[in-house]
Amino acid sequence: MKKLMAILLVAILSTCLFAQGAPEAQAAGPVATNEITVWSAASDEETEALVTKFNEIHPEIKTTIITAGSNELKTRLMAEQPKPSGDIIMGIAKETYDEFYDYFTPYRSVNHDSISETVRDKGDNPRYYGYSMPLQCFIINTNIYPNGTGPTKWSDLADPKFKGEIILANPALSGSAYAQLFMMYTLYGEEFCKKVAKNAVFVASSKTVPESVARGEYGIGVTGEANVATYIEAGDPVTYCYPEEGTGARFDASGIIANCKNLKSAQLFMDFLTSYDAYKIINEVKNRRVVINDLPGPKHLPALGEIKLFDYDAVKAAELRNELSDKFSNWIL
Repeated sequence: MKKLMAILLVAILSTCLFAQGAPEAQAAGPVATNEITVWSAASDEETEALVTKFNEIHPEIKTTIITAGSNELKTRLMAEQPKPSGDIIMGIAKETYDEFYDYFTPYRSVNHDSISETVRDKGDNPRYYGYSMPLQCFIINTNIYPNGTGPTKWSDLADPKFKGEIILANPALSGSAYAQLFMMYTLYGEEFCKKVAKNAVFVASSKTVPESVARGEYGIGVTGEANVATYIEAGDPVTYCYPEEGTGARFDASGIIANCKNLKSAQLFMDFLTSYDAYKIINEVKNRRVVINDLPGPKHLPALGEIKLFDYDAVKAAELRNELSDKFSNWIL
């Protein structure tokens, strides 16, 4: 009987020791793997260039690429939890990461300190880092407004002297136009937005804005900066102006998917995506603005360090979108 009790006691002690040891094993960090699956909303050319460079640094890691639109990747992100087939998502809007915050894993990149807090998740263990930046600015026809005679501030868009010369996209019909409206609302509030609504001409398509300014049909528009660069390159009489108050720090981002199978590989890939080499590829392959100051802006446009930015609260923007868009539509009438 005593012998039986002794055996049982040893078994119980062994079980307790094993249970106590389990957290220690987990605390050691993710197990290294030799593969990774990357979900990318970037172009095929850009994605392949990044993966090729990553594989030069980590030839031991087999990389599978899935490229798709942002909405499709969001659907997969929700549908596949808690066992996602992907390990990392790159190049989709910051708003997605804020909306599905718990679907991403915190990780402090080795390049953390080189990336401003305005273009990454807040805190020391971000769930996402900036990838590229679709900044908004003014496009101005230089035949109509030469030598800096056009608007230089958001507040100028409500100035009666520019009435009838401003073309904007309808915020209820365009994502970028809504971002512009939310920036003005953030800076100056609802009454100011009402004045802009009465001072400008509104169109359904955001593409119409830079086209119309380039043709000289209107003197002033607000658009994504890449559009201005395109028309400058084509030789049209346009220039850019980043408002003196700043432009919202909207950005696309990358993050590690929660519960991914290859966490260690995903961390290595995030270290790469936040490196100078990766941002250089993003900058050069598609002439895109990136989130670090060490690289130039898109061709014909200033470097990031020369542009004043303010924080763009994507969560609040999403919450107010329907209400603010509906109000603005009524103000236009």
